[in-house]
Amino acid sequence: MSTVNVIPLKVSGSENQIEHHPAEIGVWLFVFADMCIFAMYFGVFVWEKKLYPAMFEEGQETLSTEFGGLNTVVLLISSFFAAKAVHSARMLNIDAYRRFIKLTMLSGLAFLCVKFLEYSDKFSAGFDIATNEFYRNYFAFTGFHLLHVILGLSFLGWLLISVKTTEQLKGNVKASEGVGLYWHMVDLLWVVLFSLIYLVP
Repeated sequence: MSTVNVIPLKVSGSENQIEHHPAEIGVWLFVFADMCIFAMYFGVFVWEKKLYPAMFEEGQETLSTEFGGLNTVVLLISSFFAAKAVHSARMLNIDAYRRFIKLTMLSGLAFLCVKFLEYSDKFSAGFDIATNEFYRNYFAFTGFHLLHVILGLSFLGWLLISVKTTEQLKGNVKASEGVGLYWHMVDLLWVVLFSLIYLVP
């Protein structure tokens, strides 16, 4: 009777093995602090909405749910691309990684373009941050979020410039996960902002 030799596979000692962590602790702390700041902003918005219900209702009616909805779809698509980029980084697939980073950046730039059109429409209609309490909140919250999008695009640009080979990707998996986490936070904040400012009566 013949015997079959089974050769165990080495997993833990593989030189290409990557320790998968969602992000460095510093990124998690930054995201947590940022979420706390936005939570306070949301509280202020709800409080002032109770103080000036008629003003906030009238202001909400002047907003474009088409622009806001389009930007929501754009950012949700960008989150999909960001997730695919992180997955590609873990698989050390440099071509797919760079492709999905570029697609995430293009989605982010599309968000900026739509937001520029929306702001232009509001300024043309005579609305600005000094118009009333509703528009003060609208421009402050969406403007602060816009800065987060620009910061996220700068992070993505840094990854695109600094990671061009598989060897460079090996050393930047955690950085990619951290940027991916930040981008998902930006998307989540926009979904809350869109619901709170544009939709909730």
